[in-house]
Order: sequence, then C-alpha cells, then structure tokens
Amino acid sequence: MKTKVKRTIYGLAILAVVMLFGVNLAQAVDVDFYSDAIIRPGEDYDTVSVYDTPPDHTTVNMFGGIIEGVHSYDSSTFNVHEGEMWRGVFTSDSSIVNIHGGSVTLEGSLFTDSSTLNIFGGDVFLGAPYAEDSSTINIYGYNFSEFPAFSLTGYLADGTPFEFIELTHAISHINLIVVPEPTTLLLLGLGCLFLRKRS
Repeated sequence: MKTKVKRTIYGLAILAVVMLFGVNLAQAVDVDFYSDAIIRPGEDYDTVSVYDTPPDHTTVNMFGGIIEGVHSYDSSTFNVHEGEMWRGVFTSDSSIVNIHGGSVTLEGSLFTDSSTLNIFGGDVFLGAPYAEDSSTINIYGYNFSEFPAFSLTGYLADGTPFEFIELTHAISHINLIVVPEPTTLLLLGLGCLFLRKRS
C-alpha cells in the first residue's frame, strides 16, 4: 500500500515538474513582419525581421517581451520602448531602429547602406559594432567622454548612464547629439512658468 502511494506521489511530482517547466522549454521562433505590428509583454521571438510592403512602410513597436535580435530592411522602422533584446541588430537599406527604453544588448551589430540607429534611452549596451556605407549611429545624451580607447561613456537623453566599448569599426559613423540634462529641462520649464505668471 505504501509503495502504491509513493508511486502516485512521485508520478504527480514528475507531472507537476513537466507542466511547470514544459511551458518554459518552448522554443522561441523567428518572425517576419510585412505590416505594422506590436510586440507585447509575454511574447518571445528569436530573430525579428521587418520589411516594407511597397508602397507602405512598416513600423513595429516593441512594448515588452523578449527578442534575440532585429533585422530591418527597406525603409522600415523598429522602435524599442520596453522589453529585452539580448543579441543585436542588423540594419540595411534605409531602415531605422530607435531605442527609447528597455534592456538592449547590441553586441557585434552591423549597420549597412543608409540605415540609422538612434539611441535615446534605456539600459543599452553597445559593443564592437560594425558600420558601413552611409549608415549612421546617433546617440542622444549628455556628458559624453571623448572616445578614449574607442569607448564612450556618458548619459543617454533619459538620464541613464552608459558605457559603449570597442567602437573602432564604427567611430566615423557615430554622431553624438547633446541634449539638455533632465534637471536642466525641469528648471527651464519651471522658469518659463514663473515668467508667464509674472506677465
């Protein structure tokens, strides 16, 4: 009798483990977007590829979820607001990738043709990028260092500190766009309110 109860308990325990971890073992898939789309919390993809469907331009907004990396083509736009990207980006043609937030790793990313990467904020790591042709990497922030040893430190426009490393193969494609510090903007706004009330 005790043996039968033990087998039942072990069987239920194994079933519970399979049910709990089986969901997490599901493989992420590659996905191609040919029209506007949103990536939401809970979605998990390997490589996200974004293409235009002429004459329309495709825009994909990431508001959560996890993706391995992005490939952008044509004149498409990929916007990261929240979520995680942990491998990198490949941009070509005249596509645009905008990073406003989230946790983004851009290790060994490749930027070609007339494509553009804009980094405004978020927890971003940029390491050993390759930029070719007339591609552009625009970094919006303040208190930038002066590329000592091909690395760059400072603060992104949202106030997040960053350190980008091994910029040797992209240095001539990087534009540093200085924006006011958040506290400066706040003081400026308060000053404008004060002046308006006095008028």
